[in-house]
Amino acid sequence: MPEPTPEFLTDILGRVLEESAFILAEPGEEPERWSGAVLRACIAFESTRGGTLRLLTNPQAASEIAANMLGIDQGDEEAQSNGRAAVSELLNVLGGAFLTRYFGTAVPSQLGLPDTELLAAPPEGVHRTCAAAVRLESGEPVVLELDLEER
Repeated sequence: MPEPTPEFLTDILGRVLEESAFILAEPGEEPERWSGAVLRACIAFESTRGGTLRLLTNPQAASEIAANMLGIDQGDEEAQSNGRAAVSELLNVLGGAFLTRYFGTAVPSQLGLPDTELLAAPPEGVHRTCAAAVRLESGEPVVLELDLEER
């Protein structure tokens, strides 16, 4: 089992964005302060260890992800109205990729359902084992957080 590192999460996040949303993302810095609303999606998992994956981004990035997944223009109303669903689906794919790469295929694993919420700002003091940040082609941030249960 590999160590959960920011580089490990960045690799998974970058590959899933490229393969599922057709977006080439570059590793970036996590925003010190988010400007405006933050869309947060969470998904729980169980295997030899349990935990949660959280994906944080803003509504503009969610629309960009939706547009690319749907093959439409980012300014299209459909892209804006499907941003939340696209982020949920992206996190679902990220969860599957994480489970396979972290725990392997020889152990039983279970992935929950993604839950999304629009927040004024990310909650402070949330425990996380590690996190990865990337910037989409538009420059918008996407952060993937991993919270592994303690052994």
